[in-house]
Amino acid sequence: MRKVLALCFIVFIWFSVVPVASAVNETLVPCQNSPAFRERMKNAPDTYYFEGPFKTYASELLCGDDGLPHLPLDRPSRFIDVVIPFAIFFYFAGFVGWSGRAYLQATKKFPNPEQQEIFINLPLAMQSLLQGLLWPLLAIKEFLSGELTIKDDKQIPVSPR
Repeated sequence: MRKVLALCFIVFIWFSVVPVASAVNETLVPCQNSPAFRERMKNAPDTYYFEGPFKTYASELLCGDDGLPHLPLDRPSRFIDVVIPFAIFFYFAGFVGWSGRAYLQATKKFPNPEQQEIFINLPLAMQSLLQGLLWPLLAIKEFLSGELTIKDDKQIPVSPR
């Protein structure tokens, strides 16, 4: 009974004391309405390289108190502006890492793996690069089969101390 009362008390405190958070971005204003941005725009040189970007910023972006454009992620259209480059970077970084990992694992099967790391075996490297293109699927497959992780702590090499 004490646990139930304690749980009810915690739930009551949780929902009654915590103020409601507002997700509306009130600190940023459209750049065309920002006095600091208009001042920066007025002081910028009258060249093609400043005029075009400033007009675009004024019509599309939000500015802070400093007059500099910011990219808030509170709108789905702005969220996509960040997700697509992040996804491309994440895929490319995974491709490079998985290709290198596949090459190093394949060179362990040779009689002298250190030599294969110094003098790159091009057919094997190309095979590893092609394998790296499918790295998300291969990573999921290896994770589900248990090949990606080591279950025994004794297999993890530790440097001498």
